[in-house]
Amino acid sequence: MNKITYKSKEIINTQELGKEIASLMEKGDLISLYGELGSGKTTLVRAIINSEFFANDSNHIVPSPTFSLLQIYNFDRFNIFHADLYRINDEEEINALNLEEALNEGVLIVEWPEKLKFPSDSKILNINFEIGENDHIITLSDGGGWKDRIVSIYSDDR
Repeated sequence: MNKITYKSKEIINTQELGKEIASLMEKGDLISLYGELGSGKTTLVRAIINSEFFANDSNHIVPSPTFSLLQIYNFDRFNIFHADLYRINDEEEINALNLEEALNEGVLIVEWPEKLKFPSDSKILNINFEIGENDHIITLSDGGGWKDRIVSIYSDDR
């Protein structure tokens, strides 16, 4: 399976999905988050970082990196780098963030990844968020290296 669709009817559903993804992440992963503002991207990242696999603290502060562009979280397992490229205008600004080094040190989670050129050997999980009438539709797809891990993520109508 290269793709699953997950229906999130409540914020807790997105948080549960984040915890599942956190359990599967490996150093060197690139997680690409696509979707409009308010579709749940930062909620998912907060759930990953606050999961028992990393901060293990639901009150751990995880700000959106909209203005700082990059937040770094240091954990025993590996570091998580959370980038938001919404305000980025050119390749020089992206290069200044040194995101390739982030992949060497941990997991890179990127909001608005359309602006990023991915290394060809990246292990990529693409996540697309859509706002539905009564829920959010979250589609996970393998961009390379996630095919076997995606099958372990449960999909149903939540």
